[in-house]
Amino acid sequence: MIITKVIMLIVFFSLSNSNTSFMPNLPLGEYRMAFEKIYPCESKNVFQLNFYFSKKTLSLTEIKGNLTFLLPLDDTLILDVNAASWDSIGGWKPNSMVYTSKNACSNWKKLLGNVWNSILKSYKVSDTSCPIPSGNYTTTGLDIKKLSDHNFPKVYFYGKYKLTCKIKNIKNDVLGCVVLEYSLLRPWEKQFE
Repeated sequence: MIITKVIMLIVFFSLSNSNTSFMPNLPLGEYRMAFEKIYPCESKNVFQLNFYFSKKTLSLTEIKGNLTFLLPLDDTLILDVNAASWDSIGGWKPNSMVYTSKNACSNWKKLLGNVWNSILKSYKVSDTSCPIPSGNYTTTGLDIKKLSDHNFPKVYFYGKYKLTCKIKNIKNDVLGCVVLEYSLLRPWEKQFE
C-alpha cells in the first residue's frame, strides 16, 4: 500500500515537472513565411518580372530569374498589392490585405525594407535608390530566407496567401505583375512539402 502511494507520488511529480513547451493554437500571431510559388501574371510586359524558386540543397532554396524593365521604375507609377487568402472551403478569397499607392518605387522600397536591398544587390543593380533605370537584370540566386526581412506587419493571421503585386501607370494599365504564393506558419510549425 505504501509502495503504491510512493510510486503514485513519483509519477505525479515527474509529470508535473515535465518540460513541455506551451504552443497555443491561436489564429494569429508572429509568423514564419514558407514560400511555395512565384510566377508572372497578365500585364503589358513593360516590367517583365520572371522569377522562379530553385532548390539548391535540402535546406537552401534560392530565387532566380531575370528582370527586364523597358521603362525606369520610378515614382510616376502606381503600386497595387492585393493578398488573397485560401478559404476554408477551398478557393482564393481576395482582399485579405490591400495596399495601393502612388510613388511606386519609393513605396515599394519602404514596404520591402531590407528585402529591397537584397534583391537589387543580387540582381547587380548598382544604385538601390529610386528610380531603377531601364535594362535587363539577372541573378545567380538569392536565398529566400532573406525575403523575410520586410516591413509587412509582424503579426498576422496564419494561413495560405496569394500576393499579387502590380505596377500600373496613371491610366490604370498593368505594366508589370508578379504573384507570390506563401503560407504564414506558427514559428514551431513545419512546412508541408
